[in-house]
This record gives sequence, structure tokens and C-alpha cells, in this order.
Amino acid sequence: MEKKVVLRNVICSLLLQAVTILSGFIIPKIILNDFGSSVNGLVSSINQFLNYIKLLEGGLSGVIMAALYKPLNEGDHQKVSAIVKATASFFRKVGIIYVVYALALGLVYPLVVGTGYSYEYSVALILVLGMNLFVQYFFSLTYKLLLSADRKVFFVSLTQTLIIVLNTVSVWVCSKLFHDILLLKFATALIFLIQPLFFTTYVRKHYHLDQQAEPDQQALSQRWDGFGVNIAYFIHTNTDIVILTVFSTLANISVYSVHLMVVNALKNLIVSISSAISPSFGKVLAEDNHERLNRVFDQYEYWIYLISTILFTCGMILLTPFVMLYTSNIHDADYHQKAFGIILALSEMVYCIRDPYVSASYAAGHFKQISKYAYIEAALNIVMSVALVFKFGIIGIAVGTLLSMIFRMLAHIWYLKKNIVNRNVTKAIKPALVFTLTTVLCYFGITKCMTLEFTSYVAFFVNAFIIFCVVTIVNVGISFPFFKKQFMGLIKR
Repeated sequence: MEKKVVLRNVICSLLLQAVTILSGFIIPKIILNDFGSSVNGLVSSINQFLNYIKLLEGGLSGVIMAALYKPLNEGDHQKVSAIVKATASFFRKVGIIYVVYALALGLVYPLVVGTGYSYEYSVALILVLGMNLFVQYFFSLTYKLLLSADRKVFFVSLTQTLIIVLNTVSVWVCSKLFHDILLLKFATALIFLIQPLFFTTYVRKHYHLDQQAEPDQQALSQRWDGFGVNIAYFIHTNTDIVILTVFSTLANISVYSVHLMVVNALKNLIVSISSAISPSFGKVLAEDNHERLNRVFDQYEYWIYLISTILFTCGMILLTPFVMLYTSNIHDADYHQKAFGIILALSEMVYCIRDPYVSASYAAGHFKQISKYAYIEAALNIVMSVALVFKFGIIGIAVGTLLSMIFRMLAHIWYLKKNIVNRNVTKAIKPALVFTLTTVLCYFGITKCMTLEFTSYVAFFVNAFIIFCVVTIVNVGISFPFFKKQFMGLIKR
């Protein structure tokens, strides 16, 4: 039964990511073609500033997930109801604060950044772009966390898949009907109202929540410990564009965003797989079976290493050729940034590879113990990115992100060994060495043997498929002798 749950969740998560990737390519392309690089950069910049509200969440999502594993596993409906009640109350407060923040941002942002639009139009655009996050905090996030903790990732993924498809179609239709970025974003924002409707209907039908339950504030007690974790993630996903907004141009933000769009597609694909697996890993932790815990973690680690190396090696090889093809008719910014693309892909590769180590700490509820690593990572990311951006531009920002990612990965490997699974550090060093070797061999071998300039998407995807097959064969072939037990375990599953 457990295998079927994991498989169903992984398949639906992969479907969501496939649709997200396609949508992520289509929507920016429409905006670039119809509005230009500056508007694309403006939308990206505003979205990053709006995302600052996630700091108020304080890492509560991970804390609540960890708190729900045990009562859900034991069928303690009263405890689950109490946790859900406390969570809903907190997120409603965040939603109210977010409205105030979005209004303040709308009033200030157009005075600081040259948007190219009138003051009133810029304020309206900021408020419209903020509608999606408001819906999440005020109506959706509580039930989404409950469903995810109960291993109902498949329903969350299918709901979000539907919304993304409708959103993409809406963007295309609106771009044909009127040439106005404000109207386009307003029409698409309305679609996200579907999510809370679906989540609420499903939870009321399948869960017996006591609406009169006393809120369990104790479940939120580790929120401030999760705050450091949340800050690190927030800085990882938002700092670069904010720094570029302050020290660079909207056109450079667009260059960064287009590259990040591709790399994020790969990252989200891998993280979705990890997210589908981690609730089941949390269930194993709750069972307190040390031998099984180590066995499951070894397979979890190998799977993420293998797929991360395959996808990001392909990404490093194909990122620049794809971006040049994607922006072939855009001439208002320099999108040919090969070194930047490689470093950016490496930083997100490290982020994905470390995910099992971080997820294990989250599932164990060790937020207080690991928060210090998150704070250090956040500080390193900011300091190095700001220091390097003056001399190296967007390349410097990518280097700052990469180095901070490596630090936290090493810290979590050590913490995991000492406090959760008691595994030898060499177990983590071995896959790092093996898959570094495969990455280097594939990158230099393929770039030396193939011409990576394409004039059509058909030629690109044909060559991309060939490269993917070669990289997969090399990684599986070289890693198999070192990880035979983990590989065969995955095949059996």
C-alpha cells in the first residue's frame, strides 16, 4: 500500500512539474514578445518584493507538517483538528498583514523604480500581482498542508495542474484580446480562486475535523525555530533579483529571470519528487525503526543524487543554446551568458542534492537545532552576492548563491550523521565524488563532440533527447557498481 501511495504521489507531482515547466516557458515568451524585456523584468521584480510576505510565515509550513505526521498516523482526529484550527488562525492574520504590505509596496515601489508606466497604473499592477499570494494565505495554505502531511500529494498536484493549464490558456487568450499587462494579470489572477474551493470541498468530504476544537498553539511553538529555515529559503529564491533591482537594470533582471526559469523547471521537478517521498519518510521516522530508516534514506539519497545529476548535467550543456533559441527574436538585452548559466545550474543542483538531508531534519522536527545553519547560509548568500555583483555582475550573484548552498549541504550532512540516522559521513562523500565525476565526463565529452547551436525547437529537442540518453547511461553505468543495493532497491520498488 505504501509503495502505491508514493508512486501515485510521484506520478502526479511529475505531471504537475511537466505542466509547470511548459507554462513557465510559454507565459514569459508571450510577455517578452508582446511587452519586451523591461516589462518582463518589471513583473519579475514586483513578484520578488511581494514574496517578502513569506517571511511572516516564518517556516510554519514545515513545522505544521512535522506536527501532523504522528496524529495522522495514529488516527487522532481531535489532535489534527486542533492543529488545523491554530494554523488557519495564524494564516488569516498573515493574509491581513499581507494586504497592508501590498498596499504599502504599491505606494512606494513606483517612486523608487522606473517602471515605464504612470504611478496609478504601477500601483494597480502591484495589487493585481499580489492577489495570488493573498488567496493562498487566507484560504488555501492550511488545507494544502493537511493534505500533503496525510500523503494526499496527488490531489494537491492535480488541483494545481488544472489551475496552471487554465492560467496559461488565459494568458494566451488575453494577449490576443488586448495589449495590456494589467488586464492580462488581473484575468489570470481570478483563476487561482479555484484552488481554495477544491481544497475546502475535498477536506470537508474526507476529514472529520472538529470546527469547535481548541486551537493547539503548542503545534506552532517551533515557529521561530523554523523562521531561520524560512529566511534561508526565501533569500535563496528572492535575493538575487532584489539585488539586481537595486544595483542593475530591468533588462538584466529579465536575463536572469529567463535563465532562472529553465533552471527552476529542473529544480522543481526534482523537489516535487522529493516532496512526494518525504511524507512517507516522516512516517518511517514516526515508527522509530532505525534499521529501516537508514535503508530508506540510502535509497532516497541515491535517487535524488542520480536524477539531479542527470537533469542538471543536461541543463548545464543545453541552457545557453535553449536561451538563445528562446530569445532569438529579442534584441533589447544580452541573453548569451554561458558562464552564468553553468554556475546558476550548479547552485540549484546542490540545492536539490541536499534536499534529502534537509527534509530528514524537517521530518524529525529538528527546526531549533538546524536553524543556525539556515541563518549562516542566508548571511553568506547576501554578503557574497552583494560583494561580487559589483565586479562580476550576475555571475557574481550566482557564485554567492552556490557557495552558500554548499555550506548548508555540508552542515546538514554532519548534523544528520550525529543526530538522526547515525550514518557515517563517508556515505555522503561517496555519491558526491561519483556523481561529480560523471558530471565532468558528460559535460566536457558532449560539448567537445557536438555542435550546440540550434535554429529550431525540433532540432533542439532531438539533440536534447540524445544528450539525455547519453548522460543517463553514463550516470547509471558508473554509479551502479558503487550503489548496487540502492539501485536494485529502487527497481524493486
